[in-house]
Amino acid sequence: MEKEGEITLLLRQASSGDEHAHEELVRRVYGDLENVAGRRMRDRFGPDLAGITLEPAALVNETFLKLLQQERPVDFKNRRHFFAFATRVMLRALTDYQRARAAAKRGGGQVRVTLTGLAKHKESVDSAAEEVRAALAELEELDLRKAEVVALRVFWGCSMLEISETLEASLRTIERDWRFARSWLRKRLSET
Repeated sequence: MEKEGEITLLLRQASSGDEHAHEELVRRVYGDLENVAGRRMRDRFGPDLAGITLEPAALVNETFLKLLQQERPVDFKNRRHFFAFATRVMLRALTDYQRARAAAKRGGGQVRVTLTGLAKHKESVDSAAEEVRAALAELEELDLRKAEVVALRVFWGCSMLEISETLEASLRTIERDWRFARSWLRKRLSET
């Protein structure tokens, strides 16, 4: 794992327009992002990724393209900020892929339903996803680190030790944050 300072320095240099720093940053984080993308995809689509045309490398490339296409370049404060932001971008790209795949007229694994059934199912899925997004945004306002723990654990599949190293907090603190965040989210989502 790269030292926090090295990645942070590269992020600052890249955001100021240093092309060499940008290339070095991509070189250093690309493998980590590709591993995470592969894990996330296997979690969502199964271990063999049967019928999936998107590859982890393509998901990472899409993530980098979306990061570069931001209207205002993001001034990343450190490695943790970059990975948290990249997580959100990657999840949006993966969600877009899933929606496009589900919307295809033909495709393996598609279940035939009536239009009424489809409308009800889509509405419930969209509603649940929006509730989770809103709850995570509230948690982020309440305690940013706890929200980052959730993102790293749930979306990136990081172990508690990896989260501890990434967020530069003790393992016990991260475990407490995880217990609190799970409990808080469970309660918050049951209220809706």
